[in-house]
Formats: sequence, C-alpha cells, structure tokens
Amino acid sequence: MRTGVLVLVLVLAWCCVSTLPDTSATLPSTPQRPASSTLLADLVQEMALELSSEMRDTTTVTFSPLSITSLLSVLMLGTSGISYQQIYTALGLPPGIDEASIHSNFKQLIDSIIQSSQGVTLNIANGIFVRKGVHVLYDFSRSVREVYAAQVRVLDFEKNSVAATNTINDWVKNKTSGMISQLLGQPLSPQTEFVAVNTLFFNGIWEFPFIPDLTINGPFQTGSEIIQVPMMRAAMTLRYIDIPDLNAHMVELPYVGGKFSMYILMSHGPVSSNLQELELRIRDATSLNNYIRDMVETSVSVSLPRMRLSYKLSLKEVLKALRVSSIFDNVKADFGRLTASEHVWVDDVIHETVVEVTEVGTKAASATSVSINRVASAVTFMVNRPAMLFIRDLPSGLPLFWCRLVKPEPLA
Repeated sequence: MRTGVLVLVLVLAWCCVSTLPDTSATLPSTPQRPASSTLLADLVQEMALELSSEMRDTTTVTFSPLSITSLLSVLMLGTSGISYQQIYTALGLPPGIDEASIHSNFKQLIDSIIQSSQGVTLNIANGIFVRKGVHVLYDFSRSVREVYAAQVRVLDFEKNSVAATNTINDWVKNKTSGMISQLLGQPLSPQTEFVAVNTLFFNGIWEFPFIPDLTINGPFQTGSEIIQVPMMRAAMTLRYIDIPDLNAHMVELPYVGGKFSMYILMSHGPVSSNLQELELRIRDATSLNNYIRDMVETSVSVSLPRMRLSYKLSLKEVLKALRVSSIFDNVKADFGRLTASEHVWVDDVIHETVVEVTEVGTKAASATSVSINRVASAVTFMVNRPAMLFIRDLPSGLPLFWCRLVKPEPLA
C-alpha cells in the first residue's frame, strides 16, 4: 500500500466543466436536482464560518474558504462510498443534488470572479502531481483537466522525492507570484501517490487609497499585550453599519473596479472579546448577507494597520471535526474513482495563506480623490484591536479570504 499525500495552498483555484466520472454507485438514490450558483456561494460562506470555528488557534488565523472548498470538490471527483458522502455532507450540500451540476455551477462561479476587473489581479490554479507509474483512471484525469482546468504532472516521488518536492514548491511559487515560496518544508515520502495543490493569488488596489504620508506608528491591543504597528489613516465615505445584535460594527473598503471589497467587523466590547464568539453570533450566510445588504454610505475616519498576515496549518484535524475522516484512514479511504490499481489515502492537507495590506491596496496569496482631513461628524473605525476581515466577490458573495486578526505583523 502507498500513502496518498494531498496538499492545499492559499491563493486559490478552480475552473472548467465537461463530462464527469460515473457516480451511479455513489450518489443518493433520491431524485436528483441541479445545484444553483447562489446555493454554492452561500455554502462557501457557511464553510468559512464552520472552518473558522474549528480553527481554535488564539493567534491570527487567515485562510481561503474558496480554496479549501475548491480542493474538496476536486477530491470529490475521485472518491466513492463513504469518502464521497462525507465530503458531500461537509460541503453542506442538501440530499439529491446532481453532481454534474455542482461542478458546472462551481465553474460558472469561478469564471465569473476571474473575469477581468480594473485594478485587481486574480489568478486561480489547480495542480495534480502523480507518482510515476501509478494508474490514474482516465475519467478522473479528464475531469480534473476539463472541469477544474487542473495541470496534471507525473513526478518520480519514489526515486527522487527531493526533486519532486522542489518541483511542487516551484509551481506554487510561480502561481502565487513568489508570495508562497516553500509550501512543503520537508521532502515528501517516497511512498507518495499523488499531491493535489490549489492556489489563489489576489492583488487589489483600493478604490480610496490611504495616503502614505499620513501613516504613523500606533498601538495595537492584542488582548494580552500592546504592540506598535504602522497605522494607515484616512477619512472617506464608505458603506458602514452598526450591528446591535452582534454588539459590533462593520465597514466596507472597496477595491478599484467595484467587483471586490474587504469587510472589517469589529466588536464594541472589551479588547478581550473572543472573535470566535462573534463569528458564532453571525449564525449563517444569510445573516451575514443581510448585514452587508443593510450597510449605508457614511463618513468614516478609518485607521488600519499596514500589515502582513501569514498562516500555515494542517487541515487534517479541522476536516475530521467536520466529519471528513475516512479519506485519512488507510482502511476506510475510498478513492475508487481516482485509481483502481492501488489503495490510497490522504496523509495530510496543508493550507498556507499570505496577505499583505498596504496604503495602495491588498496583495494576497489572497481613482477617486479622498479627503485627508478628519470629518467632524465622521464615525471612527480604528482597527487597533482584534477584528474579523474578509475579502468578498460582490456579485456572487463568495468569500476569497477570511481572517481573525489578533496580532498583525507590521509591514515595512
């Protein structure tokens, strides 16, 4: 037996659709109906809330819910039986959804968000790296190429795992414009059967840029200490809402082109307020969509750290908490639609995210004039304490990046 190692990176990926592998033995027997793009967008948002609730790290947590959901969808193409059902359920799909429509609608969503937008660069890529000599079923290989535009490469993990690992790291580095240079810190096992990588690179320019000359060092209270960070400042008219139900308020920072925005949600409570509790009070995608819908243009005096957010973690235990467990079990894993020649299972799922926020905009592996004087009647929104941040595609509502900001890393 061999170990199938699956790797996931941030700065995302998906695309394209065509004929899918036969799933007659794995799909529910209930009448099937098509998925909708709106349903899938809400499911990705629900996935963001679920994943974040399972990431119990008390430091800054940053990830791409779209990237993780995308990779699970790719895996779903290769699984059968209990492994297929667990991924299907974890994605939040209701019973009886036709699998072909799931993938075709994901394709439509991704096609829509990667359409050219002035001031924003968004690149999405999937990579499948297969051990030399392994027999990958034709239907799976064809589907990941046609449905998700995945690049499939054969590597010799058995005889030269160092070179194979370097090839994957170089591919990730290229797809993320150098922001993630070494996803895999150690050479992969010679028994590695396949590696699946999903990347998303986002580079956005603010519609209302901050003025660099106004950036000054200021205090940021983490809840356990006070650190000094470069604090960007500006006064501008932005969409804003005060949310009594959450004891919090939220502001929207749009990117040029009107297609993407960063949202910052911050509690009115004490600095020690638990961000996970704030997330739990949001409840679901519908609640968050309603808060965003009800935002109104307001004069806002904004202070935001110039920062780098980086986070790398294994998703193995997180996915197990979401009941995706069989794929990690060397007995129960069922990748019957990926390969028929050998039994494989997933060794680990690695996710790395890097986000940089500056006066010009946001670069992530995720022009109108602006007043530089504080408006007397402006609402003050000073991000000098823990907050939630997320970058969202406005037409679909898809969250590209999700962050619990606890301790920003100052960006020079």
